[in-house]
Amino acid sequence: MIYAILMAGGMGTRLKVPEEKPLFKLRDKPLIKYVIDNLNASKLIDEIVIAVSPNTGKTTEYLRSLDGNFKILDTSGKDYLKDLSYILDYFEKNSKKDILLFINADLPFISTETIDYVLDYYLKSDKDALSVLVPVEVYENLGLEYSYEFDGKVPSGLNILRSENIIQDENQLVLSLNWH
Repeated sequence: MIYAILMAGGMGTRLKVPEEKPLFKLRDKPLIKYVIDNLNASKLIDEIVIAVSPNTGKTTEYLRSLDGNFKILDTSGKDYLKDLSYILDYFEKNSKKDILLFINADLPFISTETIDYVLDYYLKSDKDALSVLVPVEVYENLGLEYSYEFDGKVPSGLNILRSENIIQDENQLVLSLNWH
């Protein structure tokens, strides 16, 4: 099975606004709703699981108010890596062969087309994990800030792992502005 794991439990400290980051509105619609809609439109995703935490109580309330095709999974929200490990343990109990596409709740511009492209690329690859990166130049050309880069590449907030809580050998997919 291919699960989309929507990460919506962080404290949202980088955004520096009083409301929870997943609920931050773009054109009167919460960021998380854009991501849910894009995931629901995917041809390859079997199920959506939204990881929330005590940090995102209002987001959890909002999600419960939706008539959505997703499950909610409670995590500690202490930090991304702890939540990631918890999620991998949770899925590993059922199967070590499931595919978990992780996406952050504040990425409304990662389209369904991009999600399916990344999944298709992964399904043709020979490794258990895939990191999706963007060249630093894309950020610089758009006048955007980034918090981390490695070898001139910035993590996109979209990654794939097998449902096993071990270090996994990975491929890297570098997407530019005109990848398609």
